Amino acid sequence: MSPGNPTYLRLPLSLVSGLLLLPAILVPLVLGQMFPQGPGWFAAEAGVAAALGFAVVAVVHRRVGLPLERIASTLRTASDGAFEGAAPQSSIREVDEIASAFNQMSGAIQESTDSLVHRAFHDPLTGLPNRALFLSGFTRALNLPQRDNRVAVLFLDVDRFKYLNDTLGHGVGDQLLSVFSQRLVGAAEGQLVARLGGDEFTVLVQSTNAQATALRISERILHSLLRPFSLSGHEMFVSSSIGIAVSTQADRTSTDLLRKADIALYRAKAEGRARHVLFTPELDAIPAEQFDLDNALRRSVERQELLLHYQPIVDLRSGDIVGMEALLRWDHPHRGILSPATFISIAEETGEIVRIGQWVIEEACRKTIEFQRARPHFPLTVCVNISAAEFRQRDLPRRIAKVLETTGLPAKQLHLELTESVLIQDIPSALEMLGELRELGVGLAIDDFGTGYSSLSYLQRFPVHTLKVDQSFIARLGVDATSGPVLRAIVEMGNALRMNVVAEGIENAWQWDFLYGIGCKQGQGHLFKEAVDGAEFARLVAAHGPLVQRRKPILPRAI
Repeated sequence: MSPGNPTYLRLPLSLVSGLLLLPAILVPLVLGQMFPQGPGWFAAEAGVAAALGFAVVAVVHRRVGLPLERIASTLRTASDGAFEGAAPQSSIREVDEIASAFNQMSGAIQESTDSLVHRAFHDPLTGLPNRALFLSGFTRALNLPQRDNRVAVLFLDVDRFKYLNDTLGHGVGDQLLSVFSQRLVGAAEGQLVARLGGDEFTVLVQSTNAQATALRISERILHSLLRPFSLSGHEMFVSSSIGIAVSTQADRTSTDLLRKADIALYRAKAEGRARHVLFTPELDAIPAEQFDLDNALRRSVERQELLLHYQPIVDLRSGDIVGMEALLRWDHPHRGILSPATFISIAEETGEIVRIGQWVIEEACRKTIEFQRARPHFPLTVCVNISAAEFRQRDLPRRIAKVLETTGLPAKQLHLELTESVLIQDIPSALEMLGELRELGVGLAIDDFGTGYSSLSYLQRFPVHTLKVDQSFIARLGVDATSGPVLRAIVEMGNALRMNVVAEGIENAWQWDFLYGIGCKQGQGHLFKEAVDGAEFARLVAAHGPLVQRRKPILPRAI
């Protein structure tokens, strides 16, 4: 039976031929018995034979010839790459088996072809369209008439993906990309989402107002990433930087628009990540500037261009120096002294931040020993910021122990500052690392407290001993009515947990008096002293007196 038609009768070709030829043999015999032989015999026999012959030819042509012709036509079409057609069924078994075999082969080839085509134009990890399919759709969109502000592209990647991948392993990294892509698709409002490679993704926006749509989708993407990622037992928070470019008459190709989106992406990273930036012509100079900084930064350590400035941390009761925060600067050969805001994002992207961070720890410990000689009986602490990339290095405790041993600085005088966002990216790993650092005897502090998640449960779990209240809270004192109570709650919570609370960004005397009045013990800010170079800080330490004298407090009414 034919696979597609169970009731379809198939006869062998030999049987069909025999059935067709049988009348040509039997009919003359029957006629010979029915009619005596005479002159008309041969004429009648010839006529019958001719009629039967024509009948046989007609039946064979219909049942054999035509199906074979259709099969041949289908084969020729298939040879051109079109496998949609199917060979027709036949009541002749041999012909039907040929058709059935071809249809089976054609189906297998079509399935394989579809699979190959899909794999050629889709990413195997995420299932998203790949670069080739994206560029094809992008080019078609740009070739449409009236394209101004009707086409936009979002170029985005996973912030600090390289460090996550190197630290947690490629398996977890692949899971992250897969879940990340699902959130992109969910936030893209049906627009084309593609993976270009690595952790780079794009969204092609086609709309009557592409700029507004692109900005709205960017906000939706950033909001979707606020939820933590749970991957192989690791819970982490992941952010993304997004560059947006909108089509104009000047954009001749998809390459032009992608380049602009890429420039906007770099600006988003330079501004602190986890945000979107819309391309403007003013951004065109950034890539060359970044390239120059990148090259120079790689040689900055060897050329001894990096230096540390030190901002005093004072006792809010007396105004005396109790320690300092080491702040990185770069003495660029052509651009002068650069703040970290100019180059830290580049250092993190290139991986140089780990090497630079190691230099900072070594230099800070060495200089603290020098400062300590001016106050041999009054220990000074030095606070050093630890980046996310450094914190994820498994050998960080070993390297710090070696620095302490080499410089001779007591471990308790080195305080490591980490932000809340760094600590909660992977809480189990963070707890393990903090435990190892705590065993060294170094102090641990949460920097910029209040700007992240500020979870009491995290504070109870993390073995930190210092909270550094972000300067934005101090700046709002006297500006709004809630700033005072919020600061009081933070300080009281820190004191209840037996933590040292340090207020950053103290700019005037009444801020100082208010903070001291609510129980904050230490602070830093321009009221006492801005960050100064090592020589100036050594003179401050040697002075053996308060940096600023306290006065009678005059507090603003809004507090």
